[in-house]
Amino acid sequence: MARDVAIDPLSCSSLKIVPMFNDVELAAATGFLVEHSGTRYLITNWHVASGRNTETEEPLDRNHASIPNKFRVTFHQKDQLARWIERDIPIRSDSDEPLWLEHPRGRVVDVVAIPITDDLEGEAALFDLDLNLSQVDMEIFPGSECFVIGFPLGLATGSAWPIWKTAHLASDHYIDYRAGEPAFLIDATTRSGMSGSPVVVRTTSSYRTRNGTTVFLSGAATKFLGVYSGCIHEDSEIGKVWRPFVIREIIEKQLFYGEGSGLVRLTDRNKPCDCGSEKRYKHCHGIFPDVPLQNDAAG
Repeated sequence: MARDVAIDPLSCSSLKIVPMFNDVELAAATGFLVEHSGTRYLITNWHVASGRNTETEEPLDRNHASIPNKFRVTFHQKDQLARWIERDIPIRSDSDEPLWLEHPRGRVVDVVAIPITDDLEGEAALFDLDLNLSQVDMEIFPGSECFVIGFPLGLATGSAWPIWKTAHLASDHYIDYRAGEPAFLIDATTRSGMSGSPVVVRTTSSYRTRNGTTVFLSGAATKFLGVYSGCIHEDSEIGKVWRPFVIREIIEKQLFYGEGSGLVRLTDRNKPCDCGSEKRYKHCHGIFPDVPLQNDAAG
């Protein structure tokens, strides 16, 4: 007799990625899909797509110095949940140009968006992560529990379901880790393969809003915190999480400022733009934060 099985929607969102050079597997990573203005994007880290260290630009493949030219992504099979198909997503053109969109400030923000141009919907079930989850009015503090949903060491459950690793906030959420880097820190025993994972808070009891109201739950509440990109030091279990609004900045090729953008963002539109162009912010990547959101993109 068939029995219904409850699967968390966020477990459907995280996708296993294998960066490839032609037919050679280079590493393991994680990504997730978002949809914005009718286009679907695969979100992961710059270092995963480029195959290079974000600070030194040295190849991450120490054996052959190979750079990935495609991702092998494991998708859910259409109409067959718990069955999977692998599809190759090109990340470089025939002339070796990157096919991903990166942040206006470049690799400083270790997140990219790869437009999905192939028609996958005929054979794959695609589960977009709802970026509006970043707008849930849930106050979080240093020590608050959160989850990194990915594929540590390329491992999975039930063939290709992600693993939820427990983490805790290691910094004040509304303070950026470093100037010019809209990211905060978490404390977690993460492993390689989890780069590009979505990070969320999930509670089933109650939570407090920013104005001090306590919300009691009869189910679960989820807040999307951002994109995990690995530890800040190889001997540390402190990892970096990029804030959700950088996804919208990448896709819309704009820089936002205002509440929710950390404490180091521009507040004067007449100052030089953060991207380094030497143009005024308002004549370059500047945009007011109250521009209406399109579709389900938020940040």
